[in-house]
Amino acid sequence: MVAGTAIDNEMLTSEQIEYFKTNGFLILEDFVGNDVLQNWREQTWNYLDADLSDPSGWPDQFVFDGLKIEPESQVFGQLPQVRAVVDQLGGGMFDGGGGQVLTKWPEKERETWHIPTDGHIDGYGPNGWSGGFMLGATTYMYDVQPNGGAFIYWPKSHLTTHTYFLNHPSHIDGSFKEIEGWGWEIFSDRSPEAPREFIAHAGDVMFWHCFLCHTGSPNIQDVPRFGVFSRWSYRKKERMRFEIPKNLWKYWTI
Repeated sequence: MVAGTAIDNEMLTSEQIEYFKTNGFLILEDFVGNDVLQNWREQTWNYLDADLSDPSGWPDQFVFDGLKIEPESQVFGQLPQVRAVVDQLGGGMFDGGGGQVLTKWPEKERETWHIPTDGHIDGYGPNGWSGGFMLGATTYMYDVQPNGGAFIYWPKSHLTTHTYFLNHPSHIDGSFKEIEGWGWEIFSDRSPEAPREFIAHAGDVMFWHCFLCHTGSPNIQDVPRFGVFSRWSYRKKERMRFEIPKNLWKYWTI
């Protein structure tokens, strides 16, 4: 489901902002231009020393740590229309961006596809919560069809995740991982809606709240899924990193 398109690729309407607040995500169609997408593709395949038309040369690599898109102005999180949305949502107080590429290569040996049943929330590494994470964004270099390795998300789960932390405020530091038998489903199972695939054309962008449950999915189509991700944290995160505001939008401008 697409919640609308951006006005002049710069500002969100009040209806789009309300959609984001209610559902925890907002999808903007055709938000990244074809020239930028083509630049990403060329630099990615050059980095891989491979070609889309020759599956025999495709690597089995999920994260491209050494890939750096040039020029910097065309990095996903630095695109002016992306930055405009982030600044509108966060009042200029959200720092970050970047453009990490995560790939789901076709799994030809997999005969069936099932949507994942548990989703996680970002910001919780081996040492607990990194603090201040507020907003993420996801786009694709190529169109993604059903069962094609799409980004999976649980609509409205940002609200139930927020409720969980209001009821267990000490767990914001990541100590929920210390619960015997814990799993990420402690968040996604609370979601009021079932998981969905982010089926989209190349350049469509989903902005998502940090508490929105999400995960990856298998790709049984013929085309690799190149997902491009950016994330932003609150600039003064040391002041609020362990705070659970009753108002979920306290550090936003919406």
